[in-house]
Amino acid sequence: MKKWMKTAAVALTMAGVVNGGSAVKAAPSTTTTQKVFINGIYQDDVLNVNGRTMVQLRSFHDPAKISYTYESSTKTIIINNLVNKITVRLKDGLRTADINGKKIALDAPVTVKRGRTYIPVRFVTEMLGGTTTYDNKSKEVIVRTPTGEEQFQKLRSGDLVNARLAALALPKLNLESDIQPYGEGFTTLYTFPRGEALRYFIEYRGLLTYVEINENGLAEIKWQKDTIGENGETGTEPKAFGESVYFMDNLMADLLHYGTIDSNGESKEQATIKRYTNNESELVLIMPIEGEVRTDAN
Repeated sequence: MKKWMKTAAVALTMAGVVNGGSAVKAAPSTTTTQKVFINGIYQDDVLNVNGRTMVQLRSFHDPAKISYTYESSTKTIIINNLVNKITVRLKDGLRTADINGKKIALDAPVTVKRGRTYIPVRFVTEMLGGTTTYDNKSKEVIVRTPTGEEQFQKLRSGDLVNARLAALALPKLNLESDIQPYGEGFTTLYTFPRGEALRYFIEYRGLLTYVEINENGLAEIKWQKDTIGENGETGTEPKAFGESVYFMDNLMADLLHYGTIDSNGESKEQATIKRYTNNESELVLIMPIEGEVRTDAN
């Protein structure tokens, strides 16, 4: 069966606090070797102030649970945690935050640089929810917003449909050079090992991509190959999945075909969804596969 792919990562809109001044991107810190990821997105603009890791406030984006406003008359950033009913007020240069009227000390002062507001990563998760973990081996700081943590739990221990959707929604981290698709077309095929959600193939316009999601919830591109053009190959080609399942998204026809692939590579379609005939199916991408049980949940 011919395979096709479409990039499925959800684009996370980085709406945040607007401060007076230039919107030019601040230079990343040169005093720390730590890599910071928020909801799987690599933060290339991180400061180190007095030994504390500072991230852009706008990067902690969770519109379902957190809202940001800016009070220009007092030059105050106002953060509302809609779930915990917490209101946080911050000002540039202060080492304290006002939380529901109570002063709380910060590890480092609020820093506004080139129109961007930076706050200590520890404060972000302790006061606004979510989680922060540090991987000593990779020297990575892994931050998740409250909604990001919910998605991570679905990814690690949810049912196959929700786990696969969470996997496809993660931004893909390219550890090698980035290869662009060469061919044409609007059809995509996602292939997962039978019973698994944490690794998959995608092919789009002849570009075959293999993705693995590590224990920190980061989606890493391990291998890419341009199968019809001249853009070459990068990474290490993985072993074939053997028994697997597929989801073929035909964008132009607005159809979703899905089914199974046996160990010999023969496919068997389970069903086709005509999304254009049913509003409830408009955004359907992953469906349950008959008889499939998850085997990679933690």
